[in-house]
This record gives sequence, structure tokens and C-alpha cells, in this order.
Amino acid sequence: MKTPFSESARCPFSSSDGNSPPLNLPIEKRWKARELYPLLSNREESPADLETEARLAWRNSIRCIGRARWQSLSVIDARSVASADEFFDALRAHLDRATASGAAKSFMTVFSKFDPAEPETRIWNHQLISYAGYRAKDNSILGDPMNSKLTAIALRLGWKPPSTRTAFDRLPLIIQFRGKLHLRSLPSAPTDEITIRHPDFPKIEALGLRWYGVPIVADMLFATKDALYPAAPFSGHYVSTEIAARNLADKNRYNRLPQIAAAIGLEPTKRAPLWIDRALAVINEAVLFSFGQAGYQMTDHHTVGAEFDQFCQKETLNGRTVNGDWAWLVPPMSGATTPTFFKSFDSEVVLPNFLYQQAAWVEGAGAEYQDK
Repeated sequence: MKTPFSESARCPFSSSDGNSPPLNLPIEKRWKARELYPLLSNREESPADLETEARLAWRNSIRCIGRARWQSLSVIDARSVASADEFFDALRAHLDRATASGAAKSFMTVFSKFDPAEPETRIWNHQLISYAGYRAKDNSILGDPMNSKLTAIALRLGWKPPSTRTAFDRLPLIIQFRGKLHLRSLPSAPTDEITIRHPDFPKIEALGLRWYGVPIVADMLFATKDALYPAAPFSGHYVSTEIAARNLADKNRYNRLPQIAAAIGLEPTKRAPLWIDRALAVINEAVLFSFGQAGYQMTDHHTVGAEFDQFCQKETLNGRTVNGDWAWLVPPMSGATTPTFFKSFDSEVVLPNFLYQQAAWVEGAGAEYQDK
């Protein structure tokens, strides 16, 4: 989705006096805005600079294989939003734009920058659209285990889930606006979500699998050399393996590969482990087919891998080094058949970039909930 770049071999994130050495940013660290703020130059940015910095942040994102499209990112400047209602309206407008384009266009909405003298504004959800994970007394989870903690928080804040809970109930948004929490639900339409079906295996549809059409990552910290933006959701389009080989397949997520195998006539207990490969291939075919039928942009891991290889070649011709996190750039299936498999990368993070934030509930931020 996004990616920024820096021509420096090291991160140019330095203090305003210009004398501090460059700061290396480890990709795995989850940052607090207050930790990074003292290192900023605090130069005021113009709207034009904001879009440039956001595009460069995409180009620098070491875990993003879709960076070839970094120059196409459109930025919506929402820094003047003055209320929780306006904040929510801006998120809804972002969703409307992204879905109207069928995920063919990438958008980023940037809210107010971090100010240590003011209560923080951010979004608690990982994505604007996501599915609940209900944890039962026996510790089993109905839905998406990744969201079990956020689901429990939403329930404590007063969210009323459907009377009959399913594995694909959409979570409400938890918005922290100037330190106060607000619970909101985005409007949904039948076209927002895609039923997963396969043209050759009708039993796939009977599994009741579905996924939302547009990924809108909402919980990352957009960091430039001059400002931090804790609320800056961005959207793009999916690679099929993100849904088929991770979200629906991982054992710590939906873990549906055994059901998929059964739906195509395989018995995992009676076959060599290659049943996993066959099931992964079929569910990827199903996801690609379903998104295509629904009119949503999506690509496969071979196509995006070739695009990334061309991006790397272009960056080299322009005298820039492409940093990357190899484990994230190699697809979760058929890795050795893609050009990225044979590359090596420096995983250093340079600015501007998108950084992982500490979970808001871990920090204890936004303790007050206001129902409107």
C-alpha cells in the first residue's frame, strides 16, 4: 500500500539542532509517539509536502511488495478535523472512495499531527473493516483470533454484536479523538464483502467464507522527519495470498485449510502433507475469481513479484537502494518461483515511513468513552 524513501544509507531522523547522529529504527519495535517526538525538527509542512512525504513513505516501506505504485497514492488532508463526528465522517469518506474505485486506487487520509501538549488522536482497529473474534470460556475463538482483544474491548465499551454471532461479524471502530474514546460503526453494503466461491468446486461456496474488498490499514504511525501522524489510514488492494494463504489459512487465524481440502475431495489424514499445497492453490484461485467477479482490484503473488522486481531495477538505475524485510516480501506460497526469493535486502527503516505503534490499550490511552 504505502512506501517512502530516503537516499541516506541511514535514517535521517535527527533532532532540530542538526547535530544528532542518524537513528536506526528497528522494524519490530512498536513505537510510542512520545518516544520519537523529541527527535523531530518540527518544521511546519504544507499540504503538497504531505502528499510527497506519504508517497515516499510508501516507497520506503520495507514490508510492502506493492511499492511499484508509490507515485499513484492520493492523500486526503484531514488535519483540520475538529470533532469525533468529523473524524468519523472523514473515515467514511475514505471508505466510500476506496470502494467506489474497486480498490484500484490507493488513498491515505492524514489526521492531526502528534502534539505532546495535547491528548492523542488515533484509531484502535488494525483495519477500518475487520472481523470480530469472540473468545469462549474454553478459550476457543469464533471469528478472527487476531481481533479477540479488540473485540473484548468493544464489548466492554457497549458494542452490541448480532444476536446470532458468526465468524464474519464486522467490528465497530474504536476512535480515540483527543484522548476520548468513541464507538462507531461504518455503513456496509452488499458489495463491501465478497463471498468466496470457486468456478470448479461448488462446495467451496458452501463453507461460507467471505472477506472485505478493500484493505484499509488504520493503526500505523506515519512518521516524517518533521512530524508524527498517529492516525493516517491508508488503502490499496489485496494480493490474493494475503487472504487465501494467510488470513483464511494460518493456524492462528481462520485455519480453514482442512475444510477447503475436504471441499475439493481431499482427506488430509490419508494423504502426504502436499494436500496443504493443493488446498492453498485452490483457495487462491477461489479468492482471485471471487474478487474479479465482484469488480474489485486484486493481484496474484507472481504478478506483484514481477512488478516489485521491476521497481527494484528502476530504483537501482536512479541510484537508490531498496531496503526490505525478506520474509515479508517473499510470498507465503511458491516463494522460490518469484524473483524476490533470490534477492537480499538491508532491513533498515528510513524515514519517512510507516511504523508499528504500541497498541493503544497497552499504553492505557483514551480512558474515557463518550457515547454519541
